[in-house]
Amino acid sequence: MHIVQLQRPLQRAATSSCLQLLRPTTTRTATAAGLCDGFARLQIDGSTAVQGRRYASVKAQGAYKIPNKKTLPKKMGAKRTGDQYVITGNIIYKQRGTIWHPGENTIMGRDHTIHSAIAGYVKYYRDPQRHPKRQYIGVVYDRNDKLPYPVGAPRKRKLGFVAVPRKIIEHTEGGIGPSGIPYTVTRHEVTEDTPATETVTVSATTTETAEPAAAEAEQPAEPSGPLDGNAILSALIKEKLQRRAEYKAKTKLAQEVLEKEMAARRGTRIFRLQDDYSYRESNWEIGRLVGDTGGSIPGTEKTASRKALLRSKRVARTVHKMAIKQRMLEKAGRREVYRGFVRAKRARMAEENKANRAAVKAAAAAEKLAQQAKKAAKKGGKGGEGGSEGEVKV
Repeated sequence: MHIVQLQRPLQRAATSSCLQLLRPTTTRTATAAGLCDGFARLQIDGSTAVQGRRYASVKAQGAYKIPNKKTLPKKMGAKRTGDQYVITGNIIYKQRGTIWHPGENTIMGRDHTIHSAIAGYVKYYRDPQRHPKRQYIGVVYDRNDKLPYPVGAPRKRKLGFVAVPRKIIEHTEGGIGPSGIPYTVTRHEVTEDTPATETVTVSATTTETAEPAAAEAEQPAEPSGPLDGNAILSALIKEKLQRRAEYKAKTKLAQEVLEKEMAARRGTRIFRLQDDYSYRESNWEIGRLVGDTGGSIPGTEKTASRKALLRSKRVARTVHKMAIKQRMLEKAGRREVYRGFVRAKRARMAEENKANRAAVKAAAAAEKLAQQAKKAAKKGGKGGEGGSEGEVKV
C-alpha cells in the first residue's frame, strides 16, 4: 500500500488529537487518554479506507495473437459478387497470379488485385474471341447487360449527358430563302498556276508511259549459259534498283494526283448561310482544306495528329516487314534454283566421268585382247589363222 493512500486517515487522526489538546484539561493523563482514543478510532488493521485498491503493474498489450504453426491471413478471394454494385476504385477480386484477368472497365494492380474503373455492376465472364481459356471480370453500367459485348458494337460510356432530339434544317443546294437570300454560295477560285498544274500532269503521264518502256529496256537478258556467283549478284542488284525506281515513280505520281485533287478542292468552296446571316464553310470542309483525316498534309512531311503519326509508322513497319519476308522468300527460291542447277551439273559431270571410265576400260580390254592374240599367233606358228581367230574373238 502506498504512503499517499494513508495521508487522509493520518490527517484525520492528527486533527482530532490536536483539537483535544487545545481543549482545557486539568492533567496530562487526560491528554494521553485522548490520543489513545483517537488512534483507536482509526482502525488501521482491517479498515478498507486505509487499505486502498490494488492496480495492475503491467500494462496489457492487446496484440493479435497468432496461433502456432500459422501465419497472418492474406484474405484472398472475391470481394464483390456478380451483379453487385461497385464504385470507382473498389476491390473486386484479390489474388496471387492472374486467376482472373481484367476485362471491361476494370484495371489490375501490381499485386494482381482487380479494381473497378467505373461505377457499375460486376460481371464474371469468358471471352473466347480474346482468349480461349482465360476468365475475365468486368463492370457494366446497366445490370441487364451481358459481357462480352458483340464484335463491332459501339463502346458504352457514361458522360452525364441527356439524349435530346437534334433539330436538323435541310436546305436544298442553290435554294433561296423567304427573304430572297440564297442558302449556299459556291465560289470557284481560278489561280495562275493552273496551266502549270496541267503541264505537270501531262509530264507525269508522259513519265508514267515512258518509265515502263525504260524499265523494259533496262531489264537484263537472262543468261543462256550456266550461272555463276557474280552473274547472280549482278542480276539481284539490277532487280533491286529496278524495283526502287518503280516505287519512286509510283510515289511521285500519287503525290502529283493528290496535289491536283487538293488544288481542285481548294478551288471550289461552298459557303452556307448561318443564323446571323453570314456565310461560312462547314467545320468538316475547313478541316479537309488542310488534309485528309489521318493522312499527311500535302506538300509537307507532317501528319495530321499523333495517332495518325503512330498509325503511319505502324503501317510502314508492317510494309517493311512484309517486304523483308518477300525478299527472303525470293532469295530462298533463287537459292533453290541455284542448288538445282548445281545438282544437275554434278549429275551431268558424274555421267560424263562414268562414260569416260567405261571407254577407258573398254580400250584397255581391247588392247589386252590384241596382245593376247599376238602372243598366241607367235606360239602356234600360224599367224593368219591365229590372227583371224583373234579378230573373230574381238
